[in-house]
Amino acid sequence: MDNNTTNQTGPSFKTEFAVDMTCQSCVDDVTNVLKQIPDVKNFDINLKEQRVIVEGAAAPSKVSRALKQSGRSVIVRGQGVANGAHAGAAVCIFDCFNENPSMLPEVSKQGLARFVQIDNDTCLIDITVQGLKPGKHGIHIHELGDISKGCDSCGDHFNPTEVDHGDIETGHVGDLGNIEVEDNGWGDLVLESKRVKVWDIIGRSMVITTGEDDLGKGKSSQSKWDGASGAGVLCGIVARSAGAFENVKKVCACSGATLWEEARVNERDQKPQEVK
Repeated sequence: MDNNTTNQTGPSFKTEFAVDMTCQSCVDDVTNVLKQIPDVKNFDINLKEQRVIVEGAAAPSKVSRALKQSGRSVIVRGQGVANGAHAGAAVCIFDCFNENPSMLPEVSKQGLARFVQIDNDTCLIDITVQGLKPGKHGIHIHELGDISKGCDSCGDHFNPTEVDHGDIETGHVGDLGNIEVEDNGWGDLVLESKRVKVWDIIGRSMVITTGEDDLGKGKSSQSKWDGASGAGVLCGIVARSAGAFENVKKVCACSGATLWEEARVNERDQKPQEVK
């Protein structure tokens, strides 16, 4: 176990990561990465459990990218507020209602999105999916909480400001950009939104599409409507939940990871190690 503290300014986030670490050298590398990130107040590294908890004003998405750039597998296990006083939380369990050519064969198709409203201004979002074909897939919050006909009954993108489709800063409130899927069918996305509010999206739906969202930059009329990202692949209803670290429903009680996140870590650990 390794504890470190640095200076911090601004609101304080708390994020728990599963990080691929096998030795003290890995711990040292992760420590050096975290020390280079401004506004990380403190962090705790547990080598045995391959767990890293980071607190501070640094955006969780920035911390996640920095850890991944060190060449390690990184999974978000939970997000919240350092003092535990968030303004609301929600979860969306993705499911596949129909087989689709954008799915990998023989791989379970599922996913999870978690939302924690840090304050009135910032919503933390982390999304994990399994079973999609490699590449980028658009991800959006839709206006209707109706999956009776799968993704086809979710309605249009959530767009209370009535603007054209675009990126997370200027498009529909429900426009979350793209999630990038690896060769093994896994994908994850960590981001912060100043426009998504937990209380506005509970009871609505989320959809992941067959193709990449062009963020409204394409030449077709469809680009200004939905980013020309194609039909929905996975979808689910956004439901109220306890915040990160407060509820183990749908997760492994031992680690706090979702069941498929835990399976991903186990799958990695079970791979034969190269003999040096």
